[in-house]
Amino acid sequence: MEQIYFSAPKGWSWKKFKDVCVLKRGYDLPTHARSAGNFPLYSANGVTDYIGQYKVDGPGVVTGRSGTIGKVHFVESDYWPLNTALYVQKFNGSYPRFIKYFLESFDLARFASGAAVPTLNRNSLSAELVCTPDSIEEQKRIAEKLDALFTRIDIAIENLRESVTLANALSKNGLSEIFDVLKDRFEIVPLSSVVKINSGIALPKLFKNGFSDGDIPFFKVAQMNNHHENMVEPEITFNEIVAKEHKVKLFPKGSTLIPKRGGAILTNKKRMLLADASYDSNIMGLKADESKISDDYLFAFMRTIDLANFVDASTIPQVNNKHIDQMQIPLASIKEQAGVVSRVNLLVKKVETMNSEIQMQLDDLQSLRNSILDSAFKGEL
Repeated sequence: MEQIYFSAPKGWSWKKFKDVCVLKRGYDLPTHARSAGNFPLYSANGVTDYIGQYKVDGPGVVTGRSGTIGKVHFVESDYWPLNTALYVQKFNGSYPRFIKYFLESFDLARFASGAAVPTLNRNSLSAELVCTPDSIEEQKRIAEKLDALFTRIDIAIENLRESVTLANALSKNGLSEIFDVLKDRFEIVPLSSVVKINSGIALPKLFKNGFSDGDIPFFKVAQMNNHHENMVEPEITFNEIVAKEHKVKLFPKGSTLIPKRGGAILTNKKRMLLADASYDSNIMGLKADESKISDDYLFAFMRTIDLANFVDASTIPQVNNKHIDQMQIPLASIKEQAGVVSRVNLLVKKVETMNSEIQMQLDDLQSLRNSILDSAFKGEL
């Protein structure tokens, strides 16, 4: 027996999804017809000669079929759906913008299978029992009400995101100003003259299939995503006996780590080692000469550095020792360095608190959006 989730409101009825609208898988495109980006729609510009037979008349509704599942797009004009998308082939008398919101209200991930690349099962979704208004006029009323409400929510979200961008820009400028003032008072030296540069090592064979035995971490560049300041939560750990037997090189506590190779450089992450550890060849570590600068002062200074400005213009972005030579650091007194670190930490903390509060507001707005969708498709809007 098919499951009824709630009593249908007056003027609504339960139907199978395929009776409300029909979804169809998109099409493969020739490699030379693909454009950059991940947006799942292609316009007529530049690709008509290749895929004209696959053009779908707008307006239309498209959602992700594989990879990114759950985003739903309403398309005003004619379009070409990719094979990673599902599109509404037939609206079966339904109002298109209503269908867009209707799809958004679904937990589409529930109809996905596959661990590596989740794929939306169109047949399972099409067989799902759903409740919709019988009248297209009621569908239009709901869609227009949602348009008005979500426009206000989207404006609020955009304003909050702009606030995050502004806060981060002010933080970056504030950090730079702290060190610019020092440059007028103290000697400026190449960073390489006050640090030891330690490039990471190739992943030892012993660790290739995973390894966990001891409390010494081995970090991969991906673990730079685990915390905003420190290297934490290693996937691999080992002990001193393993380190000696397999000659696993250790790097000193207090080192500032940066991505050394690949796209990770452009994320501009800097992290500190909280204990002696080893790390992979995609990471570079900078250890302060503590007779000249402290580890904390080095880390504070590195916050002001945009790694994108020191990348080789090669196929694979890289930061090398010569780039560290180009970075200029003011050689403040040890006492002055402590004050700088305090000011930097205070500024960073203020921005983090601000961004955290903004993120809470963004989460609340998303929850409100979900709540409105839930109410709309229970006939309560």
